[in-house]
Amino acid sequence: MITYLRNKLYRRTKFARQTWVPNNKSFCSNKFSEFNIEYRKYGNRNPNKFFYVIKRSPGAGFYSNLGFVIHHLLICEELKMIPVVDMENYQTFYNCKIKINGSNNSWNYYFEPVSKYSLDEVYKSQNVLICDEKTSEKKFSLKTYESNLKYLNGIQYLDKRHKKIFKKYIKIKKEIVKEAEIIYRNFKNKKVIGICYRGSDSKLNAYQPHTPTKKQMIYGTELLLKKYNFNKIYVCTEDQNNLNFYKKKYSNKIIYNESPRTTDKRDLFDYPEKNHRYKIGRGNLIDMIVLSKTDHILFGVSAIPYMAMFFANKKIRHSIIDNGIKGGIFISQISFFIRKNLPSFLGGFKNALIIKNKIIKPKKSDFSII
Repeated sequence: MITYLRNKLYRRTKFARQTWVPNNKSFCSNKFSEFNIEYRKYGNRNPNKFFYVIKRSPGAGFYSNLGFVIHHLLICEELKMIPVVDMENYQTFYNCKIKINGSNNSWNYYFEPVSKYSLDEVYKSQNVLICDEKTSEKKFSLKTYESNLKYLNGIQYLDKRHKKIFKKYIKIKKEIVKEAEIIYRNFKNKKVIGICYRGSDSKLNAYQPHTPTKKQMIYGTELLLKKYNFNKIYVCTEDQNNLNFYKKKYSNKIIYNESPRTTDKRDLFDYPEKNHRYKIGRGNLIDMIVLSKTDHILFGVSAIPYMAMFFANKKIRHSIIDNGIKGGIFISQISFFIRKNLPSFLGGFKNALIIKNKIIKPKKSDFSII
C-alpha cells in the first residue's frame, strides 16, 4: 500500500515508456562503461558511424531536461559521436498525443534537430549508443566536477564548456524567439526586475526546494525596488494565484507572458487541450528568454532563472530566497503549509535575500537572516 501511494503521488500522469531490450548483450562495450552507455545494433546502415542517443523518460521539468541534453551533448562531443535527441520513443512530460510542428518528438517542438540524422535512420544503424539517464552522484564536489564528466548535478553547474555546446547545437525555434522579442521590446529605456515565483506543484514535489511564501516575495521585491529603482516587473510563474497577487500589488509595473497557468487545486499538466503540454514548454522557453533580458532576477531556487542567466549574453545580478529542500514523498505534501505559518525559531521560513553571495537585511526590520 505504501509503495502504491508513493507511486501515485510521484507520477500523477501516465506516459508511454520505451521497451526496447538489446537482442544480444555482447554488444555492451567496456569502452563506454565509465558512462553506463548501452551499445546496441539495430541494423546494417552506417557501419562507420557511431550514434549517441540522448533520452530521458519521463524526465523532469523543462529545464532539467534541457540541462540534461546539453550535458550529454558535451559527453557526445568528447566521445566524437553523432548526437540525436529521442523524446519520441522515450517520452517526457511535454509530449502531446498529436504532432507538433509535424513531429512526435517533443525535442523538435521547441528546438531544431542536433544533427542531420533522423530517428528512423539511427534505429536502422549498426552502432547506436544509448545514454544513461542518471543525472547526479552522491558526495558531489565542485573540486572534482570538471574532471568527472559523467553527471551534471544541477543546471546551476553549467559552465563555459556547456556554453560552447549550447551555441553549437541548441537552436530554439524562430517563432518562439520572436514571441519573446515582442515582450522584451517593452524593456527599452527601462530598468526591469524579473520575478520567478514558482507555485502549484512546487509546494508538494519531494526533494525539491521549498517555494518562497508571499511574505518573502514581497519582502524581496520591495527591498529591490527601493534599492535599484526598477520601472517594470516581469513576472514568471505557472501559478495563477501568484500572478494575480503581483498584479494586484504592482498593477502599473507588471509585464508577463500569456502561457498556461494553474492553481493548487489542479496539476499544471492535467488539462484536456491536445497541445496543452506543448504550450507549457513554449511558455517556459519564452519566460527564460525574457528573464535573460532583465537587469536583475529575484527567485526562489528554481531552474528557469538559472537557465536564463546561463543563456544571457551578460552577467545578471540576482537575488535568491533559499528555503532549503523538502523531504520525501509524504513529508513534502505538508511541510510547506506547516512551515509557512511557523515563526523562524520553530522551523518557519526565514526572510532574507542572498545577492551575489551576500545576505541583505534592511534596517528597522524583524526579518531573520538565513
